[in-house]
Amino acid sequence: MGDLWLNEYDGVFRLLNQLTTEIKEYSIQQRNNPSLINKNTPSTLRRSLITLSNNIASLQDSLTYGNNRTILEKELLRRKNLVEGLISRKNQITAMFDSAVNNESAKNELLGDSATQGKRVWGKPRETEATKDLSNHQMFYQQQDVMKQQDQSLDMLSQSIMRQKNMANAMSTELEIHNRLLDDVEIGVEVVEHKLRNTNSRMEKIKQNASSTCMIVIIVILIILIVVLVATDSGCKIYNDPNHCP
Repeated sequence: MGDLWLNEYDGVFRLLNQLTTEIKEYSIQQRNNPSLINKNTPSTLRRSLITLSNNIASLQDSLTYGNNRTILEKELLRRKNLVEGLISRKNQITAMFDSAVNNESAKNELLGDSATQGKRVWGKPRETEATKDLSNHQMFYQQQDVMKQQDQSLDMLSQSIMRQKNMANAMSTELEIHNRLLDDVEIGVEVVEHKLRNTNSRMEKIKQNASSTCMIVIIVILIILIVVLVATDSGCKIYNDPNHCP
């Protein structure tokens, strides 16, 4: 992990600062002049918040599931505290964004004053049993709750996917380590096998040399024995010839 984790943290920290500035500006505009706000701004900020949540979850999972053997316990604790700080700040700007989106003056400007609101008058919508008795404000709140639930579900799904990705990366790293170890073992086996072949070859040569030496020794002994027999009385007895007697 090492420097790579710190680089990822710096990127998340910069994104958090950028989002904080953008949400503050959006909140001020929502209070003062909501009509000038680009209609795509809320969805863009919401997607950025989801991205931020995923990046923070990735940092957190790297500390939980990653290979942290080379990191001291003190440094690991410091990094966990940094992630906790990111989560706290992310929750603050999320609350600020939700408050800005739910700004009452902006909703009144969009939907009209609550005192004059009655049934919905937008076109000719199809009524259902769940919505036919709702006013515009109630319908707005209901839709907003549904959107929040969908966003929360997407956040949970995204975080789960990121955890699985980090676990897969950790498993891949472990497999690479094991593959390198297996390669080292294979190289060691090849070296030992080569040494065994050389040793066997030397042993064969020694056997061959030993056989030749034994034959030479036997021949020399026989020659000496014959000479001794010829030079002694045994020669007389063997040959039965006085010329062979001393």
